[in-house]
Amino acid sequence: MQVSDLTFRLKLLFIGFLSPLLVLIGLILSAPYWLKSTETYQKSDVAVLEVTDPLPSKKMLKAVVNLSVRSDFKKLILVIREDKTQNHLYSPGEKELKIREHLNSLGMGPGLVSSIIIPMTKMGDTDEASKNLLKIAVSDNVGAILLLTREYESKRVVGTYRKTLASLPIKVTVYGFPSEVSSSNWFLSEDGVREITGEFVRYLYSYIRGIL
Repeated sequence: MQVSDLTFRLKLLFIGFLSPLLVLIGLILSAPYWLKSTETYQKSDVAVLEVTDPLPSKKMLKAVVNLSVRSDFKKLILVIREDKTQNHLYSPGEKELKIREHLNSLGMGPGLVSSIIIPMTKMGDTDEASKNLLKIAVSDNVGAILLLTREYESKRVVGTYRKTLASLPIKVTVYGFPSEVSSSNWFLSEDGVREITGEFVRYLYSYIRGIL
């Protein structure tokens, strides 16, 4: 084999395999910086908190109450996924009760909190939740929605809601609860790797499926 042929084949290997691999590695390593939204949230009529597994931490719920005290939203909607398998430790009703009780213990009035139960879908909880919020926004004449999310899911969640609600004159902003995982050393802990790579896959899936 001539040297020129070998060089050509190596170039093809690099372009066809190694280049995409390096791009993927670069995207994953930089994910903590572009997965989170950096925009400023605005006061809204309704705040939305998707209740996922694990349940929101006490620190997150304290932040929710602080936002309520500052009148950053008028009403909180908990979005809870149904459990047809009944394999989860807590049922949707039990999850709602626990969150309501803790919010109440922190000083948030029970009249400010409502909930919706969404079915499990292939397109994901956020897509289904945004469609349910579309109905509520129309019936209640909502002008602004504040999404309460974990830090590294904020960009995906706000993008999904904005696309679903694009036909309505509704302002959608997001507040991301600060993560315990650092953007610079997330890969040094199992929890960090799980959080970042998990959200990276969800974002990529949402983008490919046209949800974002």
